[in-house]
Amino acid sequence: MRWEYFGTGLALIGIGIALIVALPPPWWLRMPLPLVHIGIIVGAVLTFVGTVLAIFGAWPVLPSPKIALLGMGFSALLLIGFAIWFWTFPNLIPAETLAAKPLKRLIAYGSFALDAQWKNNAAWLHGFRVRVNNVSDDTITANVQSLAVKIDDNIAIQLDKPGTPIIIPQTQGTDFQAHLTEEDKPILPDAKSISVEIEVDYNTIPETGVRRSYKKLSFPVNWANGTDQPPLLNSHTIVDEWEQ
Repeated sequence: MRWEYFGTGLALIGIGIALIVALPPPWWLRMPLPLVHIGIIVGAVLTFVGTVLAIFGAWPVLPSPKIALLGMGFSALLLIGFAIWFWTFPNLIPAETLAAKPLKRLIAYGSFALDAQWKNNAAWLHGFRVRVNNVSDDTITANVQSLAVKIDDNIAIQLDKPGTPIIIPQTQGTDFQAHLTEEDKPILPDAKSISVEIEVDYNTIPETGVRRSYKKLSFPVNWANGTDQPPLLNSHTIVDEWEQ
């Protein structure tokens, strides 16, 4: 037994396995992909070299030529290992899709507000505003993908195309607004509610996958002060919501 070879080989095997299967640190997702590949390759090489040294140390009287014999042995092991993997493991590991692994939610909504004005003894809807806060440890980009505001069942505001992505730093927020550019829409005295459907799409920098956030809100039109006074539109309820 050549203990120096055997000990060095075991040490290299341990380092190699650690490089391949060790638990990643928190910043692993931001690690450039080429560096990840280099680390795995170095780990595999160290594992191989350590195994060879450990065998030389444990069995110093290997017949010659030793390298050729070890190569044939490792080739046989690889063949048997891949054969077992081909016939066994693919049937045990279910196929995974992106839907099976939901992405982490990175935003929170700060406020929803209707922009209504009182003029000429009538209420008019001018726009809508939503506050989107970045609650993650990453800088993100976000944009309003779709928006529809209805007075009862009549569309008052609707986006023609998705909005421009906005960069939102960590722990910061931004307001997204949509306003009528021509004539405001009247809120008639018999109006019961104003509904808002909005989808906000966002992603990290660098990109890790687009997240989609949808909400449907209902703002009751409260004429508590009479139809000759501005209606109360501050409260709202969430009718539907989902995250993907």
